Amino acid sequence: MPRVGPVSVQNNAIDYSLTVILGSRMPFSIRCGLTLLCLTMLPLLHAQVIRKVFQPLVGIPIPAPTCCATTSKSTFNEPVTACYEQKENIFPGCEVHAYIFRTVSKRDWCVDPGAWWIPQRLKRLEQRGIRCQIL
Repeated sequence: MPRVGPVSVQNNAIDYSLTVILGSRMPFSIRCGLTLLCLTMLPLLHAQVIRKVFQPLVGIPIPAPTCCATTSKSTFNEPVTACYEQKENIFPGCEVHAYIFRTVSKRDWCVDPGAWWIPQRLKRLEQRGIRCQIL
């Protein structure tokens, strides 16, 4: 005859927990519900992971640069990842009209809109899908 006491009650509780977790005594409707839930969630999770992993870099928002107080007409050869147009007197202390080019090395170049090479560079950036955002 089995001994009844705290140890056997604790073992019964563990056995019951395992059967609930493993599902050997789980009613049919609960098993179906859990199976349906899992089968519904798998494609949604898969779609979320695929969207995050293969998200194009063009659609990722890039924080706006700080204000340009001065500009330059000199060229640079580093690839550009983002472009901004700073209008005159939009922000306090930002008194110049400038194009701000953010490069691969995360450096911001403040360029005078009157520079001879700006129209060509803007056209090449637009062909790559990069458009200057107005600040």
